[in-house]
Formats: sequence, C-alpha cells, structure tokens
Amino acid sequence: MANSQTATAEALATSKGALPNRNLSLIGLFGSENNMQALVRYASGRIETVKTGERLSLGRIIAIDQNGLLIERRGEVGRLPILTN
Repeated sequence: MANSQTATAEALATSKGALPNRNLSLIGLFGSENNMQALVRYASGRIETVKTGERLSLGRIIAIDQNGLLIERRGEVGRLPILTN
C-alpha cells in the first residue's frame, strides 16, 4: 500500500497538464548513492525507471546523482535536472 506522499506524487505525475510540456521529464530519484535510479516521464505520459548505461531519446545516461541525470549525446554531456516548480 502506498503512503499518501507517494500517492500524491503518482497522481500529479500522471495528471494531464501537471508537468511542463516537454519530451522528457525527470520526476524522481531513488536508491543508494552508488546505485541510483530515476523515474522519467515521457511526453506520452508513460513513466519508466532508468539507470546508468541506458539510452533515452536525449542520449545515453552516464551517471545519476542527487541533482539529476548526466546524459551524453554526440560526444557532449548535459544534465537533465529533477523537475521542480
């Protein structure tokens, strides 16, 4: 059974118009410091758990830390920060 905070986050993340209209949003981070994973939300509303080494439409995830995802694309590294208001 989910706690109320988790249930609220799930409801907001899947509500139409609750998140900015962009192709990919980072909505959560979890796991130990050495084994972090992330929840990403695609423009379609689909939510997926990802980890270092996986590929997204933006590029390959090279690291996950408390500030977001580091993504390599065409030899350049950028950050997808966690979504905030």
